[in-house]
Amino acid sequence: MDLLNSFLNLVVPPASMVMVAFAWPTLCFINACEKVFRTFCSENMEDKVVIITGASSGIGEQIAYEYAKRGTNLVLVARREYRLWGISENARQLGAKHVMVIAADVVKEGECRRFVEETVNYYGRVDHLVNTASLGHTFLFEETADTSVFPHMMDINFWGNVYPTYVALPYLRQSNGRIIVNASVESWLPMPRMSLYAVPASGGRIEEFAKLIVSGACRGDAYVKYPSWYDTFMMYRVFTPDILRWTFQLLLATEGSRRTTSYVGTGRPLLEASSPGKLNSGPLSFAPLSPPRQNQLKLE
Repeated sequence: MDLLNSFLNLVVPPASMVMVAFAWPTLCFINACEKVFRTFCSENMEDKVVIITGASSGIGEQIAYEYAKRGTNLVLVARREYRLWGISENARQLGAKHVMVIAADVVKEGECRRFVEETVNYYGRVDHLVNTASLGHTFLFEETADTSVFPHMMDINFWGNVYPTYVALPYLRQSNGRIIVNASVESWLPMPRMSLYAVPASGGRIEEFAKLIVSGACRGDAYVKYPSWYDTFMMYRVFTPDILRWTFQLLLATEGSRRTTSYVGTGRPLLEASSPGKLNSGPLSFAPLSPPRQNQLKLE
């Protein structure tokens, strides 16, 4: 078996590159045709029901606005209820048919079950579930002084996607709905100072990224990547990992005293790095709104 694996290690990588080189034009043509078809056959989201977790800021907030422009019924979920009320008003002004605000913690299965069931009881269905709740950091692993933040980050970035999906899945199957997860290149291309980071919280051109996510979800795309040239790093990751390692070492060596550090997990007060708008407050509660109008739309 060792001899066979050694032989395959030598043969399979170059053979795969040759196959990809010959198949690339055909694959590009097929992908282009598929994209055009999906663009013209995009899902009509008017009166559909969309649950968005982590909707109180960042990419979750912007995704809510993009769905609002398509005339959906929104369910905004986050721990910071006071933030959701302003976002819900903005969403209504952008065209949302109805907006429900639910304060909940996505790392608790019981609360995930609560906001999904309240959504189904109110609207009768769930068409899209958008998981955007996340927590990131920018500190070196050895800088960590308070390891209690580790399980908290893992809970939000992992279970915060698993629990809502698990609870909503039966209803999404009934409506032939979709699950949208906001993931990061960090999941396969580890970066310096982000050892525990797997799902981004915010940053970059959020509005454009949110628009791409919603458009891709309505088209039925399996993946939406922004910027798409990041795919190049996958090739380096597989075939020349040392180049990435040398690049990261160079970045760390030249960064010096210019580097900035998130205070999360370093033992320093969070108030030093967080504005009042970033803090969680208020009890978990559900605010009922006026009943939505009945609809008979079915997702094809």
